[in-house]
Amino acid sequence: MNRQLRTNRLPEVETQGRVKPLPAELPCRGAFDAVVVGGGTAGAVAAIVAGQEGLSVAVLEPQGFLGGIGTGGGIHSYYHGIQTGVQVEIDRRTSEWNQRIGGKVSGFSAEAKKLALQELADAAGVRCFYGCFFAGAVLDGARIAGVAADGADGPFWLQAKVVVDATGDADVAAAAGAPFLFGREGDRAPQPYSLAPGHVRKTDTVGFRNFDAGYVDPTNARDQTRAQFEGRSHLKKEAYDAETRMIYVSPILGLRESRFIDAEYVVTLDDQRRQRRFPDAIARAKAHYDNHAIDYENESLEAALWVMSSSNWRHMMCHDVPYRCMLPKRVENLIVACRAVGMTHDAHHLFRMQRDMQALGEAAAVAAGVALREKTSVRAVDVKAVQRRLIERGALPPETLDGRGVGTNIEPDETLPKKSVAELFACWLTEKEGAAQLELLRRGAEAHAELRAALAGAEPGARLMAALNLGLQGLADGAELLRETVRARQVDATKARCAGNRWSGALFLLEKLGAREHGAIGLAIDLAQAPGSTLPMAVQAVRLLGRQASAAEGLAAVRAALKRDDIDGGLKLKDSSGGPNATRSLQDRRFELELAAAEALAKFNAADEARAIAERYTADPRALVRRYAREILERAAEPALAR
Repeated sequence: MNRQLRTNRLPEVETQGRVKPLPAELPCRGAFDAVVVGGGTAGAVAAIVAGQEGLSVAVLEPQGFLGGIGTGGGIHSYYHGIQTGVQVEIDRRTSEWNQRIGGKVSGFSAEAKKLALQELADAAGVRCFYGCFFAGAVLDGARIAGVAADGADGPFWLQAKVVVDATGDADVAAAAGAPFLFGREGDRAPQPYSLAPGHVRKTDTVGFRNFDAGYVDPTNARDQTRAQFEGRSHLKKEAYDAETRMIYVSPILGLRESRFIDAEYVVTLDDQRRQRRFPDAIARAKAHYDNHAIDYENESLEAALWVMSSSNWRHMMCHDVPYRCMLPKRVENLIVACRAVGMTHDAHHLFRMQRDMQALGEAAAVAAGVALREKTSVRAVDVKAVQRRLIERGALPPETLDGRGVGTNIEPDETLPKKSVAELFACWLTEKEGAAQLELLRRGAEAHAELRAALAGAEPGARLMAALNLGLQGLADGAELLRETVRARQVDATKARCAGNRWSGALFLLEKLGAREHGAIGLAIDLAQAPGSTLPMAVQAVRLLGRQASAAEGLAAVRAALKRDDIDGGLKLKDSSGGPNATRSLQDRRFELELAAAEALAKFNAADEARAIAERYTADPRALVRRYAREILERAAEPALAR
């Protein structure tokens, strides 16, 4: 065999990497049916289930324990998702260990779950390689034949018939040459990371505080080191009280997002909104749009409309997870089972909960077992056979086999369809506003006459709600009211969490309807130069101009925004735990305005100005900022016609 070693630990573009023949002196520490890389949330389950399915299995894990974020990242509780399959047994054993260890905990005991997972892994015959880091993919043509790793006693490799990438970051897929995506549309950043401290609640219960500590590039070891120091800096106080006193700081970062593989199918936010069913469903994801974003000017327009214009951050969704989203392109015998599966950045906000990842781990192991028994590949495996085995394990309902997918388990709200349009308008500025907007969207054309009547009426809330809803349906009847809302900088945020300022949602909607036709360009020009503009306001304006305006229209406004010295560049991130003792990390985000402006300048053929700005950030201590700056430099170097 002509085996090659490919490493791609710190890629700058999708498939860069170094390929060399597998060194003859590299010792092989074993040949296995399945090698699971990463023993975290999904990987621990994948290894256990693979062993239960009769496979010889090894797991590579840098830490000295299984379980990832739930056992070492301080988030020792479940947030949404669906308990299925082997998770029932894991939770039962964790509860038993909880009782044996003693003491009260919020959620589950991280130590109890470590013991439960190790107990199950031992019983399944899993061979654990702790303290070992993935170093490269061993390839035989397009087929992955194993993985290289590095441990305390030096480098080695493991031979595998199937490899499960449970690294969280698609490290194996990237190293093997699979294409992937990274980051959000604006500044290319993933979701913020956490560094959760544990503390005692109400004098006798161990809990944790989940706050966003900053942004990090999970594929960059030096940036992860910087993030550890940054995260701890937010925990420094002159004094602690009974509610904030720490008993530990998580040993690993709470990394929410990294690469996403370009899979055979890529799950989208539209799939989630429609609660889409897939014939090749192997699990279901269930949550709301938990994206941790407070700067929607850097998110996609679709995300901004979903939250800022229709107030649906909290709306619960449940959708099928197709088997195809676990299969990376260009590489055979590799299955991805972690938060790096094929999905968009927008979809990831729902589809990343611990229970979701554990379900992926079980599905990956079952698919590997079926493929090996049928002497085929994980790509060509009979999905029906995989589904049958998952049904036998209690991981899927029997109706999955009818070919129509699984479907949602969220009970529909039977009250909203019975409400009149006037009663739905009464939900304005309440927690039900988003649900009322969705009900109006569902009614579509049958509600248009009443929406237009409300738009012409005297009730301010009903008028603006009608304008927003018509706009979300692609109708511009309320465009003038949306423009007035932006001009007035109207705030009146709903009680729906994370809905943001009303004017911002109105401006996003005008851009959707047609920035030039409906005055969004002129409004953005005013916002970029208006006294008292905040950082989010200026960035939204500059990004809109960069996307929609010509140089003649937008160049002067972008230059004016850059000269502003009255804009506070600080931004406070989200604290999921909330309460009077919330920890809000303050970030220096001035670069957002300057690099957004540099992007616009590059588009407007002011390449020298764009380069001058971007070059200042190529030595920034934050890897994500450096990456963003380098991307702008590449754009500025493109010929004008290409831009």
